[in-house]
Amino acid sequence: MRKCWGASIWWLDPQGSPSTTAPQAPMSPSTPPRHPHALIGSPAFAALCLALLIGSSGSAQASTPGEKVVCTELPRSQWLSEAQARARFRASAYLLVKFKVSRGNCHEFYAIEHGGGIVEAYQHPVTGDVVRMTRLPPLTPEKPR
Repeated sequence: MRKCWGASIWWLDPQGSPSTTAPQAPMSPSTPPRHPHALIGSPAFAALCLALLIGSSGSAQASTPGEKVVCTELPRSQWLSEAQARARFRASAYLLVKFKVSRGNCHEFYAIEHGGGIVEAYQHPVTGDVVRMTRLPPLTPEKPR
Protein backbone atom coordinates (compact mmCIF):
# COMPACT_ATOMS: atom_id res chain seq x y z
CA MET A 1 0.00 0.00 0.00
CA ARG A 2 1.31 3.43 -0.78
CA LYS A 3 0.45 6.77 0.79
CA CYS A 4 1.53 10.26 -0.23
CA TRP A 5 2.50 13.00 2.21
CA GLY A 6 3.80 16.13 0.60
CA ALA A 7 6.11 15.57 -2.37
CA SER A 8 7.52 12.22 -1.32
CA ILE A 9 5.89 8.81 -1.58
CA TRP A 10 5.74 6.57 1.48
CA TRP A 11 5.05 2.86 1.57
CA LEU A 12 3.85 0.82 4.47
CA ASP A 13 6.09 -2.15 5.16
CA PRO A 14 4.56 -5.54 6.17
CA GLN A 15 4.57 -4.47 9.84
CA GLY A 16 2.54 -1.34 9.01
CA SER A 17 5.23 1.30 9.64
CA PRO A 18 5.91 3.95 6.94
CA SER A 19 8.99 3.60 4.74
CA THR A 20 10.48 5.67 1.89
CA THR A 21 11.90 2.66 0.04
CA ALA A 22 9.69 0.73 -2.37
CA PRO A 23 8.98 -2.86 -1.39
CA GLN A 24 10.94 -5.48 -3.33
CA ALA A 25 9.36 -8.70 -4.51
CA PRO A 26 10.97 -11.69 -2.81
CA MET A 27 13.24 -13.64 -5.15
CA SER A 28 13.70 -17.32 -4.63
CA PRO A 29 16.94 -18.86 -5.91
CA SER A 30 15.01 -21.69 -7.56
CA THR A 31 12.97 -19.39 -9.83
CA PRO A 32 15.10 -17.13 -12.01
CA PRO A 33 13.53 -13.84 -13.11
CA ARG A 34 11.65 -13.86 -16.42
CA HIS A 35 13.67 -12.03 -19.00
CA PRO A 36 12.31 -10.63 -22.28
CA HIS A 37 14.75 -12.88 -24.12
CA ALA A 38 13.47 -16.04 -22.41
CA LEU A 39 11.96 -17.09 -25.75
CA ILE A 40 15.44 -17.84 -27.11
CA GLY A 41 16.11 -21.55 -26.88
CA SER A 42 12.43 -22.51 -26.67
CA PRO A 43 10.62 -24.69 -29.25
CA ALA A 44 8.55 -21.66 -30.30
CA PHE A 45 11.74 -19.76 -31.12
CA ALA A 46 13.03 -22.69 -33.18
CA ALA A 47 9.75 -22.81 -35.12
CA LEU A 48 9.91 -19.07 -35.72
CA CYS A 49 13.47 -19.33 -37.06
CA LEU A 50 12.47 -22.23 -39.31
CA ALA A 51 9.56 -20.26 -40.76
CA LEU A 52 11.75 -17.26 -41.45
CA LEU A 53 14.31 -19.51 -43.10
CA ILE A 54 11.68 -21.15 -45.30
CA GLY A 55 10.14 -17.84 -46.24
CA SER A 56 13.44 -16.18 -47.11
CA SER A 57 15.27 -18.89 -49.04
CA GLY A 58 14.09 -19.93 -52.48
CA SER A 59 15.44 -23.48 -52.32
CA ALA A 60 13.84 -24.48 -49.00
CA GLN A 61 10.22 -23.95 -49.99
CA ALA A 62 7.61 -26.65 -49.50
CA SER A 63 6.83 -26.90 -53.22
CA THR A 64 9.35 -27.96 -55.82
CA PRO A 65 10.87 -25.17 -57.94
CA GLY A 66 9.62 -26.83 -61.15
CA GLU A 67 5.99 -26.41 -60.13
CA LYS A 68 4.97 -22.91 -61.13
CA VAL A 69 1.57 -21.76 -59.92
CA VAL A 70 -0.05 -19.09 -62.09
CA CYS A 71 -3.16 -17.44 -60.69
CA THR A 72 -4.17 -14.43 -62.77
CA GLU A 73 -3.21 -11.86 -65.37
CA LEU A 74 -5.74 -9.29 -64.12
CA PRO A 75 -4.42 -5.87 -63.04
CA ARG A 76 -3.56 -5.39 -59.38
CA SER A 77 -6.29 -2.78 -59.03
CA GLN A 78 -8.79 -5.68 -59.04
CA TRP A 79 -6.91 -7.75 -56.45
CA LEU A 80 -7.85 -8.19 -52.80
CA SER A 81 -5.81 -6.10 -50.40
CA GLU A 82 -3.25 -7.82 -48.16
CA ALA A 83 -5.57 -7.40 -45.16
CA GLN A 84 -8.48 -9.00 -47.04
CA ALA A 85 -6.25 -11.86 -48.24
CA ARG A 86 -4.97 -12.48 -44.69
CA ALA A 87 -8.56 -12.57 -43.41
CA ARG A 88 -9.57 -15.14 -46.05
CA PHE A 89 -6.48 -17.21 -45.24
CA ARG A 90 -7.42 -16.99 -41.52
CA ALA A 91 -3.94 -15.73 -40.63
CA SER A 92 -4.98 -15.13 -37.03
CA ALA A 93 -5.27 -18.92 -36.55
CA TYR A 94 -1.49 -19.33 -36.99
CA LEU A 95 1.48 -18.39 -34.80
CA LEU A 96 3.36 -16.62 -37.58
CA VAL A 97 2.35 -15.75 -41.15
CA LYS A 98 4.52 -14.36 -43.94
CA PHE A 99 2.74 -12.88 -46.97
CA LYS A 100 4.14 -12.15 -50.42
CA VAL A 101 3.09 -11.99 -54.06
CA SER A 102 4.52 -14.90 -56.07
CA ARG A 103 5.97 -14.71 -59.57
CA GLY A 104 2.79 -16.35 -60.86
CA ASN A 105 0.69 -13.46 -59.50
CA CYS A 106 -0.69 -15.37 -56.51
CA HIS A 107 -0.95 -14.37 -52.88
CA GLU A 108 1.57 -16.67 -51.22
CA PHE A 109 1.49 -17.47 -47.51
CA TYR A 110 3.99 -19.23 -45.28
CA ALA A 111 2.59 -19.99 -41.83
CA ILE A 112 3.46 -21.88 -38.65
CA GLU A 113 0.63 -23.76 -36.97
CA HIS A 114 0.28 -23.88 -33.18
CA GLY A 115 1.45 -27.52 -33.18
CA GLY A 116 4.64 -26.60 -35.07
CA GLY A 117 3.55 -27.65 -38.57
CA ILE A 118 4.40 -25.45 -41.55
CA VAL A 119 1.89 -24.39 -44.20
CA GLU A 120 2.59 -23.02 -47.67
CA ALA A 121 -0.48 -21.75 -49.50
CA TYR A 122 -1.19 -20.04 -52.81
CA GLN A 123 -4.37 -17.97 -52.94
CA HIS A 124 -6.05 -16.46 -56.00
CA PRO A 125 -5.63 -12.69 -55.56
CA VAL A 126 -9.04 -11.77 -57.02
CA THR A 127 -11.38 -14.48 -55.71
CA GLY A 128 -9.47 -15.43 -52.54
CA ASP A 129 -9.80 -19.16 -53.35
CA VAL A 130 -6.98 -21.45 -52.27
CA VAL A 131 -5.14 -22.64 -55.39
CA ARG A 132 -2.74 -24.97 -53.59
CA MET A 133 -1.91 -25.69 -49.95
CA THR A 134 0.98 -27.81 -48.69
CA ARG A 135 1.32 -28.84 -45.03
CA LEU A 136 4.56 -30.11 -43.52
CA PRO A 137 4.38 -31.93 -40.17
CA PRO A 138 6.25 -30.57 -37.16
CA LEU A 139 9.92 -31.43 -36.99
CA THR A 140 10.81 -34.12 -34.49
CA PRO A 141 14.32 -34.24 -33.05
CA GLU A 142 16.46 -37.23 -33.94
CA LYS A 143 16.92 -39.82 -31.24
CA PRO A 144 20.55 -40.44 -30.27
CA ARG A 145 21.89 -43.82 -31.34
